[in-house]
Amino acid sequence: MKRAILVVWLALGALLVIPVIGSRSSVSADSGPYEVWVINHAGAPQGGGQLHIYKGDQLTGDTFTGTPEVIDLQAAAAGVGDGPGVRPHLLTFNSTFSHALIANVASGHVYFMRASDRKIVASIDVGDQAHGALAAPDDSMVLVANQNGKRLARIMTDFSRESFVYNPGDDLKLFAMEDGGYPDNAPICPMMFVGNTKKAYVTLRGGGLYVVNAASTPMLVTASYPNTQVAPAGCGGWQVGGKMYINSGTATSSDLYVFDSNDNLKKHIPFTPLGKDAHGLAQVGKYLWMANRPTGNIVVVDTETDQHVNTIPNVGAALDLMDVSPDGSRVFVALRGPNNLTGGPPAKGQTPGFAVLRVEDGGRSGTRSLFVPIGDQSPTSTSDPHAVAVRRGVSAAATPTGLPRTGDGGLSTYSSGSLMGWAALVGALMSLAGAAWARRSAK
Repeated sequence: MKRAILVVWLALGALLVIPVIGSRSSVSADSGPYEVWVINHAGAPQGGGQLHIYKGDQLTGDTFTGTPEVIDLQAAAAGVGDGPGVRPHLLTFNSTFSHALIANVASGHVYFMRASDRKIVASIDVGDQAHGALAAPDDSMVLVANQNGKRLARIMTDFSRESFVYNPGDDLKLFAMEDGGYPDNAPICPMMFVGNTKKAYVTLRGGGLYVVNAASTPMLVTASYPNTQVAPAGCGGWQVGGKMYINSGTATSSDLYVFDSNDNLKKHIPFTPLGKDAHGLAQVGKYLWMANRPTGNIVVVDTETDQHVNTIPNVGAALDLMDVSPDGSRVFVALRGPNNLTGGPPAKGQTPGFAVLRVEDGGRSGTRSLFVPIGDQSPTSTSDPHAVAVRRGVSAAATPTGLPRTGDGGLSTYSSGSLMGWAALVGALMSLAGAAWARRSAK
């Protein structure tokens, strides 16, 4: 009888432990549903100012299936904080992907959108022009490139409480630092935080680069490179290991710069005339992809050797920003419209929408597998997609009709895995107790 009870006890413990082991080994950190968010930044009168959201599984084949979710950003921002901005331009996410940050390039507005229910929960006007906004790795602050105001703005953030506080007095006044080596200190895109610190790289419209301690008050420049060392208008930055990559792109040039962890410029990789007007930058495996707008290609750099190893041609006319699927198998590249609103002649496209590239050879190469149109495709189209970003960690369940707990973001951070973890603990204790009983009975 004792032996029968012992067998049942051990079996129950094993049943509680086994499913947890299976669930951990079968699901990787980068698997699961995701979304691709694309902004058509044409003005509202032109049918723009819209956010298009696509499910990842709609974009894996050779044809696009279904329809996107489309959100009118002007309407969504009405009555919230400082209200609607003009021409939503750049889109990023905080570290947990619970909130999107949307910068409006024809005004100073930054939207904070709760990703789970697509609700704009804050709108903050930082001044002349919000060209881009980026959250710190710990989500404690957001830096904003106030381009025409020539200021670096800082918004203190608590995403779990949806608290966002902007003090204009904390702005870093870049205009006051202009001189011969820094002739036009309008900050551009990559207010790139380095590592888990609050050190940021800030590129400038007239050329040059500032390394900024964003945690201090006032913010401080800790290193700088004039326009003789870093060319104008960089709009892409990426950190790989202990190295920081910053690009530069104009109508006549395309360049990539490599810095070490001590902010020393270690290498300059020129891509002119192979590419011009470098813009989007993304890591694909051990490789770095950089999009060149008017030349319609992507150059590929091996980050282990910092050598140019490939060029992917014929991606599309006026390719712009890009992002990568969580599993690294797809790259999504925005394609500008024929009547582009920003970027000048190099950003004049033909087919507004975005291209999907199938990644090959571990990221060394890729092939365009799909084009997804956005809006009218005629030469008179006013559609002008610019920002594209992948939202990771999306719950497999449908978006809730009611509001989630503030800061939850609809992400699957608490799920059956938590319950199964407790089950594993109970099961393990039961098994240990059973084994102890067995040893005692055997004596």
